[in-house]
Amino acid sequence: MAAFFLLLATSATVSVPTNAYANGLNFGERKISVVSTAAQRGTQVTVAVEMDAQGDEVAASFTLSYDPLVLSNPVVSLGSGVPAGTSVTVNPDQTINGRLGIVVDSINAFASSPPSRQVVNVRFTVAADATFAPTQISFVESPTSLLVASAFGALLPAAYQVGTVTVSPTVSLVTIGGRVTTPSGQNLRSAVVTLIDSNGVRRVTSTSPFGLYSFDNVASGGTYTLTVGSKRYRFSARVETIAASVSNLDFVGLE
Repeated sequence: MAAFFLLLATSATVSVPTNAYANGLNFGERKISVVSTAAQRGTQVTVAVEMDAQGDEVAASFTLSYDPLVLSNPVVSLGSGVPAGTSVTVNPDQTINGRLGIVVDSINAFASSPPSRQVVNVRFTVAADATFAPTQISFVESPTSLLVASAFGALLPAAYQVGTVTVSPTVSLVTIGGRVTTPSGQNLRSAVVTLIDSNGVRRVTSTSPFGLYSFDNVASGGTYTLTVGSKRYRFSARVETIAASVSNLDFVGLE
């Protein structure tokens, strides 16, 4: 499977199913996302790529597109959410133009989400003269095609979500979180919590058996909207300006 998928993923002539690619749109539940983060000039920043897996994926390939005047020298490592027996192959031929091809292939299937599974981490060097603004990292099909495959070699549809690296004079990355409970005060597990920044970039996680949720690497100083989704209860959204780490952004369900 590994050699077969690598051949598919690195061939520019492979056609992708028409419903397999859309920045920011969701075809079903399978989605591959760049996790937005923040950085300072002249430093290194690690950008995670995550997958909302359905449990039948063993391989994925994609090309990350970024501004090479802002981000350079990418170094790729496997993420914490891949199954045992996973390998990563990198195509660096177009990094001078801001394109990095990545193939992740495994002998075992990814565990189904939620929460999102971290597939790879990409460490970039941020230019010393970078503009103080968000710079986008998106998905393109060359040099490495956008593909997700099953153990039988079938191509699986997926949506692709862009992310940003926000370059700021001084950036403090913090952790925010809280607890989600029912109207009677019981902890609510597997509720879906969404964090939306001022640019509309979304991050999603699920509550633990104790109703807890958290988001790491959140840029301080920003204003964020938090929402909770549940099959049984309704929740009011929260809009918070984050200055430091906080662990009491709690939600109580409405009947």
